[in-house]
Amino acid sequence: MSLIQLAIKSLLSRRLVSILLILSIGLSTLLLIGIDKIKQSTRQSFTHSVSGTDLVVGPRMGDIQLLLYSVFRIGNPIANMSWESVEKIKNHSAVSWVIPISLGDSHRGYPVLGTTKDYFKYFQYGKQRPLELKTGTFFSEPFDAVIGSVVATEKQYQIGDEIHLSHGTSSTKHAVHEHKHFKIVGILNKTRTPVDNTVHISLEGMEALHIDWKNGRPPKKHEVMHNHDVLEHDLHSDEVTACFVGLKTKMAIFSFQRELTTWSEDPIFGIIPGITLLKIWKMVGMVDQVLKIITILVLVVALIGLLLSLFISLNHRKRELIIIRVLGGHPIHLWLLMILEGFILSILGVLVGSASLAIIQTWFVPFIENKLGLVLTVNSLAISDFRVMGLIIIASVFISSIPAGIAYKKTLSQGLGATT
Repeated sequence: MSLIQLAIKSLLSRRLVSILLILSIGLSTLLLIGIDKIKQSTRQSFTHSVSGTDLVVGPRMGDIQLLLYSVFRIGNPIANMSWESVEKIKNHSAVSWVIPISLGDSHRGYPVLGTTKDYFKYFQYGKQRPLELKTGTFFSEPFDAVIGSVVATEKQYQIGDEIHLSHGTSSTKHAVHEHKHFKIVGILNKTRTPVDNTVHISLEGMEALHIDWKNGRPPKKHEVMHNHDVLEHDLHSDEVTACFVGLKTKMAIFSFQRELTTWSEDPIFGIIPGITLLKIWKMVGMVDQVLKIITILVLVVALIGLLLSLFISLNHRKRELIIIRVLGGHPIHLWLLMILEGFILSILGVLVGSASLAIIQTWFVPFIENKLGLVLTVNSLAISDFRVMGLIIIASVFISSIPAGIAYKKTLSQGLGATT
């Protein structure tokens, strides 16, 4: 019987302890690799979500709050900015283009964004890539809708399908604008940004949704307006959530940003997306360090458990060691046997951790993406991940060598007569 077979049989004789050790090493692997992957993919998702926009302008609130809500659809708005301010920004000599956006409604859990055609003309993501249609056209009528790729895939929507939108983020029956329906006229190509999870309508469409609402309350039965009723009214928006601004020259960013704070008629301000993202990374960095420390502690506990298990097993394996010596086994074989046990446990633990990561990627990441509007890529293992796995295996083998060395010395000094 080979040493590998002996090691496997030895571990099977201590099934419960072996399973617990495999699970603890697997958990360490999952945390070490998973946390790092989520951090990297989150950073990539944030960084690639908006490009080419010099300023995000909105009502005065926290700069991080404005960025998270306007770009990533995370959180809730405190106030809106007036349309007069949007027009004033458009007419400024330093401004090249303006994209007004209006948020606050949803469709079956997906955010609804009201905007103008300039959104599809000027908004960019990644390395200044424009939005492109997979099929259909951009909206041209108040009740047209252009949906992101995730919305289309998850809900199996096609061009021509009709959808109903909900007031706010609630999907309860009373919050649905059931008397007004939108027709899907376009589906965007996948961008791996929050755009994929968004339903895009015109600002006129957003105004049409709420034209019969009073003070945030739904209309009474006799006040309800349908699509044809709404089209007879003026659908001009009086306010928006925020706007993306592109300037004629980058040199004007800071001066225009300062100028916005001096406008007394409407308390608005502008943020630079890149600088605000750096603030977010600084905040996340502290949490990341804490998670790393916790993960390392979990790994240390797992290795200590492996060490204690092998030490405790020494006292219960005297007969096993004697039999190996009787069969002609050299003390070095006993040392290799215990090293192999640690190696097998670590290999199985790493495999369990990797499999758990794949399961999380399949079942939980889509849920997180839909809730947060982020795109998390944790499906492929990188070279750095294999390095982490290798370090875990090496650490396990090193830990196993300690009790293995003690067993080796005992068998050398005691001999058969002493052990019997």
